[in-house]
Amino acid sequence: MQEFDVRCAIPFGFYNTALNLGISAGVVFPWGHDFMNKPSPLPERFYLGGDFSPVCTLGGPITLWGFKTRGLGPTEPRRRNRNEIIDDNDDSSKWDFVGGDVAVTAFADLSFDLPVRWLRNHGIHGHLFAGAGNTAKLTQNEYKRFSPQKFLESFRTSVGCGFVVPTKLFRLEVS
Repeated sequence: MQEFDVRCAIPFGFYNTALNLGISAGVVFPWGHDFMNKPSPLPERFYLGGDFSPVCTLGGPITLWGFKTRGLGPTEPRRRNRNEIIDDNDDSSKWDFVGGDVAVTAFADLSFDLPVRWLRNHGIHGHLFAGAGNTAKLTQNEYKRFSPQKFLESFRTSVGCGFVVPTKLFRLEVS
């Protein structure tokens, strides 16, 4: 598994405003003879989705705000077991998200102090954010069908805004 992660912050000099940018990419391949025909292990694949903050941690190439955790990327038909009840009217219950062998995510976040002194004194600030990302399967000969153009065209994006309330124990975000 190889991961690449670059982040930078550009301060603007007023109301503690800063533009935070980042991009992450990763790829995983199984080892051994004929590795491109073998599946990569499920726990080592990349899964996009979830509510991770790009300001305090990017989390590698696994984060993309605004989507269900592990909610993006390659899927396979769900296999039923004896004890599982699947609602046939719910489209999401018919598919398992199996993760990808390659992942790319990017984010931009504009954080700023709010113009109310009490909020600034307590460290409460606002932010605007945008994120994009995608995963793809390469193993089991899927690399033969991989197209960079289709990979970029199927990027998922999210945008939003919110408030950040830091405490001594944790960081609370309302976005």
